[in-house]
Amino acid sequence: MEIETRQAALCVIWHLGSFLVAEIIDPRTGALLHRPPGGGIEEGESPEQAVRRELKEELGVALTHLRALGVIDHIWFWKGREVQERAWIFWADLPDDLRLSQGKAIEVTDANGKRHKTLWRPLDDVREALPPLCPSALPDLLRPILVD
Repeated sequence: MEIETRQAALCVIWHLGSFLVAEIIDPRTGALLHRPPGGGIEEGESPEQAVRRELKEELGVALTHLRALGVIDHIWFWKGREVQERAWIFWADLPDDLRLSQGKAIEVTDANGKRHKTLWRPLDDVREALPPLCPSALPDLLRPILVD
């Protein structure tokens, strides 16, 4: 199996007890995943620069207040490859975007121009009915922040 190593910057946008995720479908396996908006860090770019660029490209949103939460090193599988990823996680205040501030789910456009549906996902899936979260350790990073 091919192994890909990458760094990504992902953004948690919180609204009324849920955070925004894109529904992404692996074109090889059909597996559905939930992933916060963001993407790969380009050469010479800081994680913060990357997350700002990615959200502008994907959602058309300019982030104002942004806070680094931490890093999650994890492995996931995509397009028949094992992806060893270091994900830099950021918390953004609700952007000055009427759609998001009203809790609307908007489409995300990826680097290939493909559009993905988004939804507001609760931190904990008590019914275990939601697709896997990528990175799966994200709730563990968020829980201590949300109880403060």
